[in-house]
Amino acid sequence: MQKMHFQTYPDPVTLESLRLDHSPRDGMAVVQICFYAVLTGESGTRYNIMRALPHPGTGTSMNFGTYQGTDELDEPGSLLFSFREAPAIEQYWTTYGDQSVVFEGDSFHYELGLDGYHWTDANGRIDVQAERLGQSFNFYIPRQELFEYPIFFRDHLGKVTGTIDGDKVEGIFHDTHMYTEPGKTFQEIQFTSLLENFWADWLVEYSDGSLEGGFAMRGHPETGYTIAHHYVDGRSHARSDATLEISRSEKGTMQQARIKHGKEFEVVLDQHGSFDWPLHTYGTVTSVSRADKKVVKSWNYTENWPRNWGDLERYQIAYAQLFGRYPSLRGILEKSTVVDERLEFS
Repeated sequence: MQKMHFQTYPDPVTLESLRLDHSPRDGMAVVQICFYAVLTGESGTRYNIMRALPHPGTGTSMNFGTYQGTDELDEPGSLLFSFREAPAIEQYWTTYGDQSVVFEGDSFHYELGLDGYHWTDANGRIDVQAERLGQSFNFYIPRQELFEYPIFFRDHLGKVTGTIDGDKVEGIFHDTHMYTEPGKTFQEIQFTSLLENFWADWLVEYSDGSLEGGFAMRGHPETGYTIAHHYVDGRSHARSDATLEISRSEKGTMQQARIKHGKEFEVVLDQHGSFDWPLHTYGTVTSVSRADKKVVKSWNYTENWPRNWGDLERYQIAYAQLFGRYPSLRGILEKSTVVDERLEFS
């Protein structure tokens, strides 16, 4: 197997680095900015919110939907807002200020600053603020045999609070910026077909009020890598010696994730339900190797890209070009299963 070459490192966040026109390395431009959160409401409901831009094309933003968890692992959650109310695709514009960067459309407003983020969506029915935890985590893959284009992946971790439809919420937040050569698309950088196979994040709040968390990401077998961000004691650590082990249900849904950093650290994440099956599940932290602290709250979110997901994306694009709208993903996946890390369609 060809060894993949890459670098991981934490980095201070600057206002310049949050801009849409930022280039982290010579000859690189933004291909996608994706921001998302998994939250628990005072009602006990689990929520997932996610949006990306520019996606699926220049000047447009995609709302991936606001899901409510139903604690059914092998079935999708329910949409809180219909796409008629919160459009899947809309135009957006950008404003650069002295203290912040703002992306907004008719139904959403997203403001990024040096300390954190303010995000409203669904015409104000979502209103959350996120405090950034630690530094940005950077993952750089130069052009090489496996990858036709270089990729720069920058992720920011946060603790989020706010309201969703009046329900007070809190949870884990991410803002991820991805870069490659100018003019390339998200599909061309092989993100879903090669770069990421599994992702699992986590955040715990201890009885003393301190926070610890991070994520691990594992590529397809051809890449041979697993990386991790670990935020602990107020600092970010970038790991390249991580492992991410998963177990599955009979239907192929991710059931448990176990992250290890070398021999000195381990966290176990049990999944309780799915949002948009089979891609995203949610759960809690079962154990973390910090015996001196008591966990009082925890959040966990996983992402699982079947190895043939690219076939489904190509079908969606062709359908949209033919009919002017995207097909129902839920309808496609309703009777599908995951077998040997591949989707099998009924």
